[in-house]
Order: sequence, then C-alpha cells, then structure tokens
Amino acid sequence: MKLGAQGRVLTVTLAHSGCTNDALQRYWLNHHAHRLIKAIGKVEDSLKNQYLSESNLDLVKQTVAVLERQWLSWTLHITPTSEFEQALYTLKELQQWQANDIAAFRAKYIQYYANKYQHFFDSVEAQPLTAAQRQACIIRDDSHLLLAGAGTGKTSVMVSRAKFLVYSDVATPEQVLLLAYGSEAAKELKQRAGESFECLTFHALGMLVIAAVEGKQPQLSELTNDAKKRFRFVQDTLQVLCLQPGYKGLFEQFCIKECHIQPNLDLAEFIRSARCKAVIAHITSLLSVYKNVVALGQLTRIASQQSDLLKCLTPIIDEYQSYLDTEGAIDFEDMIAKAIAYIEADRFNVPWQHIMVDEFQDLSPIRAELLKALMKAKNKRYLFAVGDDWQSIYRFSGADITLTTQFEAHFGRVTITALDKTFRYPQDVLDISSRFVCANPHQLKKYVKSARTETGPTLQMETVECEANTLEKVLAQLNDKGEACVLLLARFHKMLPSRDELVDLQGKFKALKIRAMTFHAAKGKEAEYAVIMGLYEGHTGFPANRPIQPLMEAMLPARETFSFAEERRLFYVALTRAKRRVYLFKPQDNACRFLAELEIKSNTH
Repeated sequence: MKLGAQGRVLTVTLAHSGCTNDALQRYWLNHHAHRLIKAIGKVEDSLKNQYLSESNLDLVKQTVAVLERQWLSWTLHITPTSEFEQALYTLKELQQWQANDIAAFRAKYIQYYANKYQHFFDSVEAQPLTAAQRQACIIRDDSHLLLAGAGTGKTSVMVSRAKFLVYSDVATPEQVLLLAYGSEAAKELKQRAGESFECLTFHALGMLVIAAVEGKQPQLSELTNDAKKRFRFVQDTLQVLCLQPGYKGLFEQFCIKECHIQPNLDLAEFIRSARCKAVIAHITSLLSVYKNVVALGQLTRIASQQSDLLKCLTPIIDEYQSYLDTEGAIDFEDMIAKAIAYIEADRFNVPWQHIMVDEFQDLSPIRAELLKALMKAKNKRYLFAVGDDWQSIYRFSGADITLTTQFEAHFGRVTITALDKTFRYPQDVLDISSRFVCANPHQLKKYVKSARTETGPTLQMETVECEANTLEKVLAQLNDKGEACVLLLARFHKMLPSRDELVDLQGKFKALKIRAMTFHAAKGKEAEYAVIMGLYEGHTGFPANRPIQPLMEAMLPARETFSFAEERRLFYVALTRAKRRVYLFKPQDNACRFLAELEIKSNTH
C-alpha cells in the first residue's frame, strides 16, 4: 500500500508492531473512505443536475484524475462497505469514459429532460416542438451553435429556449439576453418571448451599455438617422475639398480606381451630377466600414495596401468626425465600439448569464468583438447562436461567414447541432437547393427533411422569350386556382416589374397578392408561390460579376476562394421562399450558369 513517504514509514512501524496490511487498509478506509464517497457524490449530482458541457466535462476529468491517483494506485485486500464499493465502481467507470460514452450520457440526459418537460415542449408554441428543437432547448453547453436552415423554425427555438430556461428554474428572465440582427426581428422576439425578456439589436445593446455607464442616453447623430442629410454632407464636403488643388487628383483617381467612373473635367459640376451619386453613396458606405476597421485595429494593414485611395477618404472621415463632435453625438459604429470599450474596462456590469444570438451568419467582426466582450465579463456565461451559413448573403455590409463556419476558431469549443425538418417548402425543392448550395465544399453539411407533402412539380423551369408575357400566363394560371400570395424575385430591382406594372398585374389577378422584391429583401419572407426572374449572365445579370472596388474590398472580410460563393447562397435563398411551387424563368440565350446545375427539365414559352 503506497501512501507516500510518510505512509511507508508508518507501514513499517505497524508491521514491526504486528499490525497486518489488511488492518492498515481497514484503518485507512475507516478514516478516509467518506472523502471518496463525498467527492463521487458531488460528481454525480453535477452530472444529474447540469448538462455535461465541455467545461463541466473538464472539471469531471480533473476530479477523476485526482481521485484516480488517490484510490486506484493500490490494491484493495479487504471487503469495503457497499457505499464505498459503489463509489469506487463509479470512479473506475468515469476513468474509462471514451467519446462514445460521453455522447451516450449526453443523449440520455437530453431524453430524460425531454420526457420530464414534454408538456412544456408540446404547448410552448402553436405546434409541438420537433425532437431537434427540444434538444436545442435542453443542451446547455458553454457555446452552442444551432444550424437552422430555411423554414426550420429557428424563431420558435429562440423563444422556446428562453422560456425553458425560466420554466426549468435555470435562469430568471433578467438573466437572458436575446440579440437580433434587425429591429423588426427584435420586436418579433419580444412579442413572442414576452416583455420580461431583454430582446435587442446589437446597436440597441450598445446604446444600453453606454447609457448605463455615462448615466444618460447618448445622442444619435442626425447624419445617422437621415440618409439624405448624410448624402448631402458627403457631397458638400467633396465640393469644399475639391477646391484644394492637391485633393482634385486624389478624388479623380478614387472615382476611376474605386468606383470605375470617369469624372468630368469640371469636378464641381460632376459632384452635383447624377453620375456622381454612385460615388457619393459608396463613400457614405465606406464611412461606416472605415470606423469599424479602426475599432478592430486594422487600419495599418489597410493603409499599407490602399494608401492612395485612403488619402482621398481620410479628409472626409475627419470632417465627418468633426461634425459628430460638434453635435455631441455618436453614430451606429460608435455604439458598438464604445460599448466594447466599457465592457472590457469592467465599467459595465453584465447582468446576463445566457446570451442568445439570432441570424448568427450575418455577424460582422465588430459585433463578434462585442459578443466576446460580453462572454469574457465576470462570472459564467452561456452562448447560444442560431444561424445558417447557407443563407450568409451580407458580406457587402460586413458579415463574415467564417464566424459561423469556423466558429470554434473565434469563440472556442462548441457543440454544433442542427434543425432537421423544414415546414416551408417541399422535399424536391429541399433536395435540389441543398445539393446546389453544397457544391461549395466550405458550406457546413446539414441533413434536412420536409414536413410538406406537395404533389406535382414544385420546381418548374420555363424557357422564355419575353418574361412579361410568360409572367402573365403563370399568374393567370395561379389566379384561377384561388387566393394565394406570389413573390416575384430577382437579383436587382431593374429585373422586376416596375411599380406601375405591378399595380396593373394586381388589378388583373385579384385573387393573388403579388409582391416584387430582390433576393436580398426576400430573406425571411415566404409565399405559396415564387417566380424567379432575370436569370441571365453578364455584367448586369446574375450571378452578379461587378468590378472589384479595391478599398472596400480591403476593408471587408476576406473574399471566399470558391467562385461566386455568396451569389450561390443568394440563389439558395430565392429557391427556398415558396411553400408550393417555384417558377424559374430561363432566357433562351445567355442563361444563368446556375440553372444548368439544377438539372430541371424546362418548358418552352
């Protein structure tokens, strides 16, 4: 029996006195067995009462390693008490745990709580939650990424999980924060979850943090709230700057190299012209992106790559910041940056233990930093992220898909699960669209089934000579079937019917509710039918193949190596809007390259 140096001396002394090794073991167990029993009891209580998260698993492994050295490094010769024997048996079991044992234990835990709270899961939403949705509510790992494809009920999970944390006495509503990408989504979460929960956008969260630290609500700049004023500010600033001989050349080169527009010789006239609107709009976008680049500490890298273009932008940035300072106001970018600084400086007491993020695939690096600051604040926190990398379509506004596809590299160890049933569109649309988007090997694989059972072709390709004529024929057929909602979708507004044409169509087909929108605007929308138009190749077609804008490109998250990766996801979004049928208008000439990949037989009109 090895009890360390002092133990061996004691053994020798007792042996000379005629005491046996068995007697020594009995003496040792009588005085110390309760320690093992107590330690194993704590481990068992932890395993019963908490989900076996990665951090909890670390603690279990550390405890087992210590107990193993103390209790399994010597041979037991006597018959112990049943309580001690059971504790020793449990220790040996835990010592031998492999990955499959851990997975099996977690699965049993999930099933136990799914059964225990069956009534809650059956009634918390209008329809009973699916098994995958229940699992998403029960798992409480340090970080949990839920992949939720189009129409799989992600909002139901966000709401149900928040309520379940309270219902199961894990948290109070005040300890739960739900973050949404846009204000409408935040309002919907608030309406469905209840007033007691904090449901915010990232900008609203930033305002809350700043107000709490500074003791008053920060003033938001008029340039932030009024797009026309922001446009005029940039326009007026350019007029003044271009009076300086040294700036004229910088601006001309900016127009040519960044915006691919050749300015007129008279810059004052050009700045007021319609041709310059695109340049000014681009600069207003760069103002926001620039401030985020500075907050992330990346300006030096950008300056080394695009110094000449940056020289044109910097004076406008300086004027813009001076305007904000004069107002005593902040903009949207300041909301995030200041909130991060206050949280990291421990000037804001983070009250939330459970942070839930919707539309995670739309997360930008600066928002990710705010999220990390929340997670690193004092006390234990849990991150629950809901997203779908297949629907990541906002790189132009700063979204970084790798925050989802490479979640662990950014946020640490993670449990990844997926919702496996869509309630929106039929199985053949699901199969074709999933295969199409996953042609990009960097997309995360998901296996989803449809809950809908539609008959007949649900993805229908029409080869068209005139889109307007074919559209009227399709709408006439749908109108005869009765009331329905129809989405007319295209990559750009110019590919869709004009407002007057839409009014005319609505007047002709009164049984239909017809809406026209771009692929981007259609995200999150659904209808019985969708008609996808403008599917032709070219500079103004789809997939969009616009010239690179070097300065903006350097400031945005790195472009993916897979060709037209985001345009592919955008088409997936369009394909998954309809509950019953999708019509694809294929031009007779120069058809979009994506159509051939769908492998659908085309009708000719």
